[in-house]
Amino acid sequence: MVGPPRSARRYNPAMRWSGLAAATSCFLLLLAGCARPQTAAPLDPSIQALAPAAPPPTPSLAEPLSPAMTTEVGACTNDARFIEDLTIPDGSVVSPGVEIDKRWSVRNAGTCDWGPGYRLVPLEMGGLSGPAEVALFPALAGATVPLQVVLVAPASPGEYHSIWQAHAPDGTTFGDTVFLVVNVEPVPEILVSTSTPVSR
Repeated sequence: MVGPPRSARRYNPAMRWSGLAAATSCFLLLLAGCARPQTAAPLDPSIQALAPAAPPPTPSLAEPLSPAMTTEVGACTNDARFIEDLTIPDGSVVSPGVEIDKRWSVRNAGTCDWGPGYRLVPLEMGGLSGPAEVALFPALAGATVPLQVVLVAPASPGEYHSIWQAHAPDGTTFGDTVFLVVNVEPVPEILVSTSTPVSR
Protein backbone atom coordinates (compact mmCIF):
# COMPACT_ATOMS: atom_id res chain seq x y z
CA MET A 1 0.00 0.00 0.00
CA VAL A 2 1.35 3.36 -0.89
CA GLY A 3 1.00 5.98 1.76
CA PRO A 4 0.01 9.51 1.24
CA PRO A 5 2.64 11.65 -0.46
CA ARG A 6 4.86 13.85 1.81
CA SER A 7 4.57 17.49 1.24
CA ALA A 8 7.50 18.87 -0.74
CA ARG A 9 9.97 21.26 1.07
CA ARG A 10 10.37 24.67 -0.34
CA TYR A 11 13.99 26.04 -0.74
CA ASN A 12 14.69 29.28 1.18
CA PRO A 13 18.07 31.07 0.43
CA ALA A 14 17.95 33.10 3.67
CA MET A 15 18.04 29.94 5.70
CA ARG A 16 21.24 28.86 3.93
CA TRP A 17 23.12 32.11 4.72
CA SER A 18 21.97 32.11 8.32
CA GLY A 19 23.30 28.60 8.80
CA LEU A 20 26.58 29.49 7.15
CA ALA A 21 26.97 32.49 9.44
CA ALA A 22 26.31 30.36 12.49
CA ALA A 23 28.91 27.80 11.41
CA THR A 24 31.47 30.53 10.80
CA SER A 25 30.87 31.96 14.27
CA CYS A 26 31.35 28.57 15.88
CA PHE A 27 34.61 28.07 13.98
CA LEU A 28 35.97 31.41 15.12
CA LEU A 29 35.06 30.68 18.71
CA LEU A 30 36.80 27.32 18.45
CA LEU A 31 39.98 28.98 17.20
CA ALA A 32 39.87 31.52 20.04
CA GLY A 33 39.50 28.72 22.60
CA CYS A 34 42.44 26.80 21.22
CA ALA A 35 44.80 29.78 21.24
CA ARG A 36 47.35 29.67 24.17
CA PRO A 37 46.83 32.56 26.52
CA GLN A 38 49.85 34.86 26.90
CA THR A 39 51.05 35.26 30.48
CA ALA A 40 52.81 38.41 31.68
CA ALA A 41 56.53 38.11 32.44
CA PRO A 42 57.30 38.17 36.17
CA LEU A 43 58.64 41.49 37.50
CA ASP A 44 62.29 41.69 38.51
CA PRO A 45 62.27 42.07 42.32
CA SER A 46 65.40 44.27 42.10
CA ILE A 47 63.43 46.87 40.21
CA GLN A 48 61.42 49.06 42.56
CA ALA A 49 58.44 50.98 41.49
CA LEU A 50 59.08 54.67 41.25
CA ALA A 51 57.23 56.64 43.86
CA PRO A 52 55.29 59.60 42.59
CA ALA A 53 57.27 62.81 42.84
CA ALA A 54 56.42 64.92 45.87
CA PRO A 55 54.78 68.23 45.04
CA PRO A 56 57.10 71.28 45.45
CA PRO A 57 56.77 73.05 48.84
CA THR A 58 54.45 75.96 48.99
CA PRO A 59 56.50 79.19 49.22
CA SER A 60 55.96 81.10 52.43
CA LEU A 61 57.27 84.34 53.90
CA ALA A 62 60.51 83.87 55.84
CA GLU A 63 60.13 84.47 59.54
CA PRO A 64 62.61 86.97 61.09
CA LEU A 65 65.29 85.40 63.24
CA SER A 66 65.23 86.18 66.92
CA PRO A 67 68.04 88.41 68.27
CA ALA A 68 69.49 85.43 70.16
CA MET A 69 70.01 83.63 66.83
CA THR A 70 71.51 86.57 64.91
CA THR A 71 73.58 88.34 67.51
CA GLU A 72 76.55 86.82 69.29
CA VAL A 73 77.59 88.45 72.53
CA GLY A 74 81.35 88.94 72.29
CA ALA A 75 83.77 89.23 75.19
CA CYS A 76 84.10 92.67 76.77
CA THR A 77 87.36 94.61 76.55
CA ASN A 78 89.53 96.01 79.34
CA ASP A 79 91.12 99.43 79.15
CA ALA A 80 92.22 102.19 81.52
CA ARG A 81 93.16 105.81 80.81
CA PHE A 82 95.20 108.04 83.11
CA ILE A 83 93.50 111.37 83.88
CA GLU A 84 95.66 113.16 86.48
CA ASP A 85 97.69 112.88 89.66
CA LEU A 86 95.58 113.45 92.74
CA THR A 87 98.42 113.47 95.29
CA ILE A 88 102.24 113.71 95.35
CA PRO A 89 103.04 115.46 92.05
CA ASP A 90 106.01 114.09 90.15
CA GLY A 91 109.29 115.37 91.54
CA SER A 92 107.96 115.97 95.04
CA VAL A 93 110.55 116.05 97.83
CA VAL A 94 110.00 113.60 100.67
CA SER A 95 111.93 112.65 103.75
CA PRO A 96 113.64 109.27 104.13
CA GLY A 97 111.43 106.51 105.53
CA VAL A 98 108.12 108.40 105.27
CA GLU A 99 104.90 106.91 103.94
CA ILE A 100 103.82 108.14 100.55
CA ASP A 101 100.07 108.03 99.85
CA LYS A 102 99.94 108.16 96.07
CA ARG A 103 96.64 108.49 94.22
CA TRP A 104 95.78 108.75 90.54
CA SER A 105 92.56 109.55 88.72
CA VAL A 106 91.85 106.86 86.09
CA ARG A 107 88.93 106.27 83.74
CA ASN A 108 87.60 102.81 82.91
CA ALA A 109 87.84 103.17 79.12
CA GLY A 110 86.86 99.57 78.34
CA THR A 111 83.53 97.75 78.19
CA CYS A 112 84.20 95.47 81.19
CA ASP A 113 83.19 96.51 84.70
CA TRP A 114 85.98 96.37 87.26
CA GLY A 115 84.94 94.02 90.03
CA PRO A 116 86.49 91.28 92.16
CA GLY A 117 89.73 89.99 90.69
CA TYR A 118 90.89 93.30 89.19
CA ARG A 119 94.22 94.42 90.62
CA LEU A 120 96.82 97.17 90.40
CA VAL A 121 100.28 95.58 90.36
CA PRO A 122 103.78 97.08 90.26
CA LEU A 123 105.85 96.71 87.11
CA GLU A 124 108.79 98.33 88.85
CA MET A 125 109.18 99.37 92.50
CA GLY A 126 112.30 101.45 91.88
CA GLY A 127 113.68 101.18 95.39
CA LEU A 128 110.42 102.11 97.11
CA SER A 129 108.72 99.68 99.47
CA GLY A 130 105.07 98.73 99.02
CA PRO A 131 102.48 95.95 98.55
CA ALA A 132 102.75 93.29 95.85
CA GLU A 133 99.30 94.31 94.55
CA VAL A 134 96.21 96.31 95.50
CA ALA A 135 92.58 95.87 94.51
CA LEU A 136 91.28 98.19 91.82
CA PHE A 137 88.53 100.51 92.92
CA PRO A 138 85.26 98.98 91.59
CA ALA A 139 84.22 100.86 88.48
CA LEU A 140 81.58 100.47 85.81
CA ALA A 141 82.61 100.86 82.19
CA GLY A 142 83.13 104.57 81.46
CA ALA A 143 83.44 105.64 85.12
CA THR A 144 86.36 107.65 86.53
CA VAL A 145 87.75 106.40 89.84
CA PRO A 146 90.84 106.93 92.04
CA LEU A 147 93.63 104.36 92.26
CA GLN A 148 95.70 104.34 95.45
CA VAL A 149 98.91 102.78 96.72
CA VAL A 150 100.83 103.53 99.92
CA LEU A 151 104.60 103.29 99.55
CA VAL A 152 107.53 103.94 101.85
CA ALA A 153 110.47 106.12 100.87
CA PRO A 154 113.94 104.60 101.20
CA ALA A 155 116.46 105.87 103.72
CA SER A 156 119.03 106.91 101.16
CA PRO A 157 118.71 110.25 99.36
CA GLY A 158 118.04 110.24 95.64
CA GLU A 159 115.34 110.15 92.96
CA TYR A 160 113.02 107.17 93.02
CA HIS A 161 110.16 106.09 90.79
CA SER A 162 107.58 103.29 90.84
CA ILE A 163 105.44 102.09 87.86
CA TRP A 164 102.06 100.36 88.19
CA GLN A 165 99.48 98.88 85.81
CA ALA A 166 96.02 97.30 86.00
CA HIS A 167 95.60 93.51 85.77
CA ALA A 168 92.46 91.62 84.70
CA PRO A 169 91.25 88.51 86.58
CA ASP A 170 93.00 86.31 83.99
CA GLY A 171 96.33 87.98 84.77
CA THR A 172 96.66 90.08 81.61
CA THR A 173 97.75 93.71 81.96
CA PHE A 174 95.81 96.51 80.31
CA GLY A 175 95.53 100.26 80.04
CA ASP A 176 97.92 103.13 80.75
CA THR A 177 100.68 102.74 83.30
CA VAL A 178 100.68 105.07 86.31
CA PHE A 179 103.85 106.02 88.14
CA LEU A 180 105.31 107.92 91.06
CA VAL A 181 108.50 110.02 90.99
CA VAL A 182 109.91 111.46 94.24
CA ASN A 183 113.15 112.91 95.47
CA VAL A 184 114.28 111.69 98.86
CA GLU A 185 116.21 114.32 100.71
CA PRO A 186 117.33 114.34 104.34
CA VAL A 187 115.68 116.79 106.64
CA PRO A 188 117.99 119.73 107.12
CA GLU A 189 119.23 120.05 110.65
CA ILE A 190 118.09 123.07 112.58
CA LEU A 191 121.00 124.58 114.46
CA VAL A 192 120.11 125.52 118.03
CA SER A 193 122.42 128.02 119.74
CA THR A 194 123.55 126.92 123.17
CA SER A 195 125.78 129.88 123.83
CA THR A 196 124.97 132.23 126.68
CA PRO A 197 124.10 135.65 125.52
CA VAL A 198 126.61 138.29 126.47
CA SER A 199 125.23 140.78 128.91
CA ARG A 200 125.99 144.33 128.39
